[in-house]
Amino acid sequence: MFVFKLIVAPIIKLQNRIFGEKGLFILFLVLFLVLGFLDTFFNRFTYNLNTPIQNWVDTAVYFNNALSPILLLATVILLYWTWKDNRKELAATKKALVEQSDTQNFSVIKDAVFEIAVGVRKSMRKNITVFDDNNEIYFINLNKFENTEIDDYFYKHSRNTTLEAFLSNYFIFMRAKPNINIERNRQHMLMIFSDETHEYNDKVKSISLFLRALKSKEYKSILEITLFSKLTIFTWLMFVEIAFHLYKTAKDEEKNTSKLVFIEIAGLTCRQMPDKTWLSALSDETRDKITAFNISM
Repeated sequence: MFVFKLIVAPIIKLQNRIFGEKGLFILFLVLFLVLGFLDTFFNRFTYNLNTPIQNWVDTAVYFNNALSPILLLATVILLYWTWKDNRKELAATKKALVEQSDTQNFSVIKDAVFEIAVGVRKSMRKNITVFDDNNEIYFINLNKFENTEIDDYFYKHSRNTTLEAFLSNYFIFMRAKPNINIERNRQHMLMIFSDETHEYNDKVKSISLFLRALKSKEYKSILEITLFSKLTIFTWLMFVEIAFHLYKTAKDEEKNTSKLVFIEIAGLTCRQMPDKTWLSALSDETRDKITAFNISM
């Protein structure tokens, strides 16, 4: 049955082409030329059934030579139109398959990145302890120390907070452009790359690679908008800093991949950030690299 369809389908298409508007034009043109040759022939030569066989042969050769180019040209034109239609149909089929694939990919990728976002949002509420005596600032886990190892000074200058609150204060601090010549400021700036944020390295990579796997610009734009709204602007700013840090510290064989990660995360954040002035809270190195990579802000 399948082979039969393969044979019959082109014939049916050719028949439809012949009896179509353009096909009828070709058919009438061929008939006009044939009738013209017949009229010319019979006006020039008499018609006699009793002529020698050689005359019949010569007549057949005449009509064959006269009509073959016309019929061949008509056949070529009809086949060309059929091929052109098939190409359009194949292109439409390919487009439909691509759209179907994009829809399926969008659904899978959307679920995956949303699951990551939900996990990140939950982890942002975890409690952390920050030691800050105005001379030094760093994360501290008091549970790792014996009571004899920590005196009242540490307790006095330590405060419990959530990671989300810390990030908010961190980028407010960064937005003010602190003096990097002050040791405490340098310590504060590096806290975003500490053990408390290390778990987000893989999440940043996963989100960026998932987004890059989405080929449809329309679906990607929709996903960026919805994904960005699931996390705070401070979380996204942290993601950009982490992505740049991964790129900056990557080995040569990992440089290209880490560059793609940075471009995806920074691009998403720059495009979706409602208040672009918050981008100034990024480090100078990060913003310079955003400009160098022509990432739209």
